Amino acid sequence: MDIKSRLVNYYKNNLFIQKYIKGLDAGTNEIVLVYNGKIKNIPIDTLEKITDETSLINYINITNAEVTPINAEVVEEEPKEEVLEETIETKPTTNAIEPSVETLNDIKILTELKNKAALDNILSKFAINETTGLIDINKAIQVVENNTMKEVIESIKNNYTFDLNPINYDVQGRLIGEKIPDALSEDEKIVSSFNNVKVYLEASKMYPEQVNYSEEMINKKLGEYIEKTKGVLYNKPQKAEITPIVTPEVKKELVNKPVVNDVKNAGFADIIVLSMIVIVYVVIIINLILKLA
Repeated sequence: MDIKSRLVNYYKNNLFIQKYIKGLDAGTNEIVLVYNGKIKNIPIDTLEKITDETSLINYINITNAEVTPINAEVVEEEPKEEVLEETIETKPTTNAIEPSVETLNDIKILTELKNKAALDNILSKFAINETTGLIDINKAIQVVENNTMKEVIESIKNNYTFDLNPINYDVQGRLIGEKIPDALSEDEKIVSSFNNVKVYLEASKMYPEQVNYSEEMINKKLGEYIEKTKGVLYNKPQKAEITPIVTPEVKKELVNKPVVNDVKNAGFADIIVLSMIVIVYVVIIINLILKLA
């Protein structure tokens, strides 16, 4: 079984890993883990031996590469155990996520692993096409785009950072992490927030029968996203909402059209027709009188 398949199996059976897995190192085929700002690569053989969250955190925190991965015996070592528990108890939680909560990071990892079955399972919870009853990746993109816009606008209005870690957003793009104050410009926040939308634009490659985003299309969508977000931020109506149904030229023509004169002209034409009919009847009557005479 290849590395990706083994990682997928481990991922399914150990849901706690979702908060710590960052990706797969293409050069070494090692899994990249991150915790509290610390990044550590781990071979799949070693990862498969770790079956609980505490052991995983201990492994990431170990600085000596020679040490065997944490197992039940190593956890019992008092110095490391005490320091770890103190750290977990005193450090503020950066995101109140239960292991079972699915995040944007899940979408990112499953896309990288090309695990469409797992993606389908997540998307079936909020991105079903009401008409066909099938998974609709475009609906998923729209949902996460709308929620991301709301989140970045909130961060701009209330002066807190737009968190770039996909772990801190649920699968629909809603923030589940802490709000940390910052002083970044609104442009920086809006552009960086598009990364959340790109998670699903990348995932859409798993659904080529529905949509196929090229780099040019993604850049165009970014421009539209920036314009739309600023429109909502400053309460400006969108172009689509102000497009006139009737063009100004047609509207002007309709307004200036002399309706009254048309009625008059129509009445005059009716009079001429009636006059011609009367004349015809008069000619017929005269001919009859002459024949009788």
